[in-house]
Amino acid sequence: MRLLAASDLDQTLVFSARSAARDVAGLVAVEEYEGRSISWVTPRAWDLLGDLLATGDFLPVTTRTPAQYARIRWPGAPPREAVCANGGVLLVDGVPDAAWAQQVRTTLAAAQALPAVHELLAGLAAELRALVPGSAEPAVRSVEDLFAYVVLRDGQRPPLEGARLGGLAARLDAWGYGVSLQGRKLYAVPRALTKSAAVAEVVRRRGADGVVSAGDSLLDADLLLAGRQAWRPGHGELLRSGFDHPGVELVDAVGAAAGEEIAARLLAAVTGGGESPRR
Repeated sequence: MRLLAASDLDQTLVFSARSAARDVAGLVAVEEYEGRSISWVTPRAWDLLGDLLATGDFLPVTTRTPAQYARIRWPGAPPREAVCANGGVLLVDGVPDAAWAQQVRTTLAAAQALPAVHELLAGLAAELRALVPGSAEPAVRSVEDLFAYVVLRDGQRPPLEGARLGGLAARLDAWGYGVSLQGRKLYAVPRALTKSAAVAEVVRRRGADGVVSAGDSLLDADLLLAGRQAWRPGHGELLRSGFDHPGVELVDAVGAAAGEEIAARLLAAVTGGGESPRR
């Protein structure tokens, strides 16, 4: 049985200084931005990722834009395929797949148009700036004309959480969008735009039998449920939200140590060294 290992990146396999839960001085830098390192993995995770890449069966799955994904440094040749923009972009040898892009546009036709979502988030940004005296207005960005997110400034997350976030989520839900709060980013993503759909397309094209998967956020939930085996770290949005499913194993470790453990589980599963698939 051939399985692909489909995994989220940020706070699942790669970690910022804030999310690593250890001193990054002893870690391996895997991302540079504006002349400085911003993401790391443990030395053992680096070796495990090299072995995973060597199988040819590793599929990165991220909410990052293609440009943000391209900053990641791999211990070997990059994976041939990668899923970006939460499933909206399928890269094949670094190039967006046109057929998949057209399929995504058709799928999203029923959701509220993105400009209205962007305007709603811009109103939220102005409100948060007023609530936190002296703070800058959060940046509101759109990704590939598919979804939008807000980059929160220092001190703005606490007033957002609670009733305000619930009201925003209800409004966006009526428009066909889900809300995910990950660190300093608040995402508004069409519910029809899923990581698992793009992964299923790669599985179909590869002629694989299925996937094993990993992720830490609500945007990863569908990916985890699609896996024959699945893991989530002992931190992150899924943990805070109370997510629980008998088919998704919680790794006890947190931060970069969890990424190392997840890399080991993914490698064992695709090479036949892990437990039998759950279904």
